[in-house]
Amino acid sequence: MYAFPAAWVAVLLGGVGFHQPVATIDPASLLSFKPAARPAAQPAIALPDFTSPLNPETQALIFVRQDELTDAFNVRDLTGGHGRFAAPGNAVRRQVQSRAINPHTAVELAGFFHDQSYTLTDVRQGVAVPAIKVERVPDDLGTMDGVERKLLFIAALLPVILDVNQHVLSDREQLVDLRDRFVADPESLGIIDRAWLSQLADRYDMQIDQVDKAQLEQLLGRVDIVPPSMAIAQSGIESGWGTSFAARTGNALFGQIQAAGQHSVAVSWKPGAGMPQPFANVGEAAEAYVSNLNTHPAYSAFRSERAAMRGRGEMPDGYKLIGQLLQYSERGLGYVQFVRQVMREDKLTDFDSAQLSGF
Repeated sequence: MYAFPAAWVAVLLGGVGFHQPVATIDPASLLSFKPAARPAAQPAIALPDFTSPLNPETQALIFVRQDELTDAFNVRDLTGGHGRFAAPGNAVRRQVQSRAINPHTAVELAGFFHDQSYTLTDVRQGVAVPAIKVERVPDDLGTMDGVERKLLFIAALLPVILDVNQHVLSDREQLVDLRDRFVADPESLGIIDRAWLSQLADRYDMQIDQVDKAQLEQLLGRVDIVPPSMAIAQSGIESGWGTSFAARTGNALFGQIQAAGQHSVAVSWKPGAGMPQPFANVGEAAEAYVSNLNTHPAYSAFRSERAAMRGRGEMPDGYKLIGQLLQYSERGLGYVQFVRQVMREDKLTDFDSAQLSGF
């Protein structure tokens, strides 16, 4: 009757005897960033060496109504969307945790980039992009000259878009693995697999009642990235490179217009059809933009062309894909041509192969 308790006592004593305390590591020392330089001591901080053939005279488009897209600009609940239900199996892609920064001035933002040795010239040469997320557009970005304003805006938005894309890619790779397993053996998908699949489909405005290969392929056509070149060009045009009132006060960078309803965040303009959709931060605006292109019926041609590129073994090409967004603006083809002009002049396709550091 004493044998069982005695055995546990022996195990406990043995465990205590072999235990070695693990050396403590301060995670802040690994994740900390240098503080951004303040303009008080040095009112004119030199911008990083952003060598780029930018055209400072490129005009900005005014917000346009998109009445034909009745629910195009509904802000979906994407907060924590990639962690609400853990993906089955081992993680396919290791995701980088981006560090949020909230610069109040353009000089402060430039100083932060300088401290991180982050330049667009280096990115064009293959250097990884720092894993940062600019929370808001500096209020005084419009006081800088045309070239400097573009450079800061591009450098600020690029890591935000890459952050959104890495979450999408994580879901996509897990979905590819699930599809391949289903094709090999339909009975291989367990309860967790199907629950995760159902949640993913819901986030992408699909409903999967009975899993089959056709539905998995359709969902796969939605769960994909938006090329950074395309996102940066559209946001630059729609927000006047971060200088529009809606961009500065409501993080409305992508020209997304309310169909109806009320604001999700407090801003000075009244809600209603045709009004700019405000967002809590730049990251939320980028998530809503990517979600809009990946779900709305008006952009099905965009998704089909992107899937065709994947089928040919090609990476999504922003310069080609923008041609499928004729309904993004009431200007139609004129809008597409203007976006392509910006992409050419500023050589934005150089950033389509960029990656976050540590990714």
